[in-house]
Amino acid sequence: MTVSQQSITIEGRRAKFWLGGTGKSLVLLHGGLGDARQHWQPTFKALADRFQILAPDLPGFGVSDPLPMPGYQSYLSWITYLLELLNIGGPIALMGNSFGATLARLYTAENTSYVSRLVLVDGGHITDANGCARALFRVPGLNGIIFALARQISDSIGNLKRAVYDEALLTPDFIATARAASPGFIAARKQIGLSSTPTLRTPTCPTLVVWGEADRLSSPVAGHQIAAEIPGAKFSLIPNAGHLPQIEQPAAFHALVGPFLTGR
Repeated sequence: MTVSQQSITIEGRRAKFWLGGTGKSLVLLHGGLGDARQHWQPTFKALADRFQILAPDLPGFGVSDPLPMPGYQSYLSWITYLLELLNIGGPIALMGNSFGATLARLYTAENTSYVSRLVLVDGGHITDANGCARALFRVPGLNGIIFALARQISDSIGNLKRAVYDEALLTPDFIATARAASPGFIAARKQIGLSSTPTLRTPTCPTLVVWGEADRLSSPVAGHQIAAEIPGAKFSLIPNAGHLPQIEQPAAFHALVGPFLTGR
């Protein structure tokens, strides 16, 4: 089954997405280390014969235009618009990696009858900025320093090496795509620091939390904590994988998530 790149306009802004396959709808939300293709290409190949796959480049990533206020609620509204414009009927399965896992968790909590299965991959933590933090983010000079440092960390080869188990994954193309995503990710982190967090954050559908055992960006301890916050959630480790187990160990990853998503 072919998953192809397509485009759409949402509220006057262009957006790119990947769509294809057959069966129940499976929506994939990528993280901050690149675009949808970078995070999910092995999943396109592995699951398109069982699911209709929709994998958008989130606003500010890839060639999708950025949102003016890229906080949690703005992203959730954008996802809703996309699904409505594409006539994606529910219930859907939803899977997110890293930052995309947090969005998937929040979206599911707000749309309990629309999402029937949820997979969180090396992510799902929800950042709550307190009043002091928001005040710091609003100081113009300090704000710029904070996010210049964050940009350097996000762009650094050392940080990318912490994200993977096998550094052979860090090809020039992978690194370039990750660095191109950095401005969008930093903008989202900034707005999240300025905004109130959605109050609904606990999914009620069957949930699987999957973690790379060698993830040095976010340890498996964080994954256990996220699973504990969601009633009935299951937790599984993928050996010999870091922050992107769907790329580093695609066979083991899809052998685990495929049956879960189909309810077997």
